[in-house]
Amino acid sequence: MGIYLVSVGAASWAQDECARLLDAALAERGLPPWPGPGAAAGDFEEKLAPSMDAFAGVCERHGVTEFLDASLIVPVDFDGLIELPVANSFDDVTNVVSAYRLRAAMAPIAAEIGLPGDLPGGPLALTQAIEDPLTFYTALFRQAAEHSLRHGCPLTYV
Repeated sequence: MGIYLVSVGAASWAQDECARLLDAALAERGLPPWPGPGAAAGDFEEKLAPSMDAFAGVCERHGVTEFLDASLIVPVDFDGLIELPVANSFDDVTNVVSAYRLRAAMAPIAAEIGLPGDLPGGPLALTQAIEDPLTFYTALFRQAAEHSLRHGCPLTYV
């Protein structure tokens, strides 16, 4: 049990109400629609177990707390959050953040804490390898953004 951050495959995305609404929201910002993930999007899965307090404090100090309210990460470049009127397991709306912006937000925090560039990969690899909460969440969100961009897939919480 718990909360997991996972990748969303092409078949699931095609059925997701967020797909249609995201395209409309992107159009309102003058951006093209996002075609969705490819067939081989790659698997990402990490469990959010430790307390986020220290990580949230560092994010606040860096002025990058906005993404903490996001429940969907997509490989599309846009500013801020996009709010979609779709309930999810944790909120009445789905807040979407750009993987590009998330990766940029994590870069100075990763540098500050000395996060190594070579981290374990694969499902639950970070969950099993990193005990320090600040290091874990910095690695988690950096890896999530990079996975989304590398594989062209969204990530969400379940």
